[in-house]
Amino acid sequence: MSGKSYSIVFSSRTGNTAELAEAVREALPEGTCEYFGSVNGAVGDGFDSDGNRNHSECSMANGSNKSGFSGSDGRGYAGADCGRTGSAIPASETLFVGFWTNQGVADQATQKLLAQLRNRKIFLFGTAGFGGSEAYFQAILDKTKAFIDDSNTVIGTYMCQGKMPLSVRERYVKMKEQPDHMPNIDAMIENFDKALSHPDADDLVKLTESVSEAIEQ
Repeated sequence: MSGKSYSIVFSSRTGNTAELAEAVREALPEGTCEYFGSVNGAVGDGFDSDGNRNHSECSMANGSNKSGFSGSDGRGYAGADCGRTGSAIPASETLFVGFWTNQGVADQATQKLLAQLRNRKIFLFGTAGFGGSEAYFQAILDKTKAFIDDSNTVIGTYMCQGKMPLSVRERYVKMKEQPDHMPNIDAMIENFDKALSHPDADDLVKLTESVSEAIEQ
């Protein structure tokens, strides 16, 4: 992939997928990165629609901005005054697309992005609150791939577990107090506690290895 441009576009509700995106960026040649940032448009004050700090950046090459990205609301990021090709989607041939899981599939913002792509090389990466099963992760990836047009090529995928907000555990505990609670409520609480350390160092190493394998193709 040496010398070829790429962009890293991600949707991160609680910061887990943003952490993976940073690891992807560190694993790739910095000089050929055209865009790194959230799939969501800025809504002001440097935060995206999920309340996360705006991660938008434009790389500089030979003294000129290479590419920018506007989100679904049509607004550009603050400070991201980049030359674009008339499309809100980065023009890079290779896109590393990150997502968070909602109801067993990539979040809607990522779905919309993927559905618009044509003739690209795509590496999918994401996080899910529930983990421990590669089959579960694969099912999420398969559902997410269904939004990708056949003109594109998926060059690699990666998923790992991600920590959830404390409010989720508090909700589980309240559910357990009910006499007719779900029979697997203890397993859900256990899963929450296991997820607290993720993404961990091992997750990030596995991700960078997957990225390295993908770009060597």
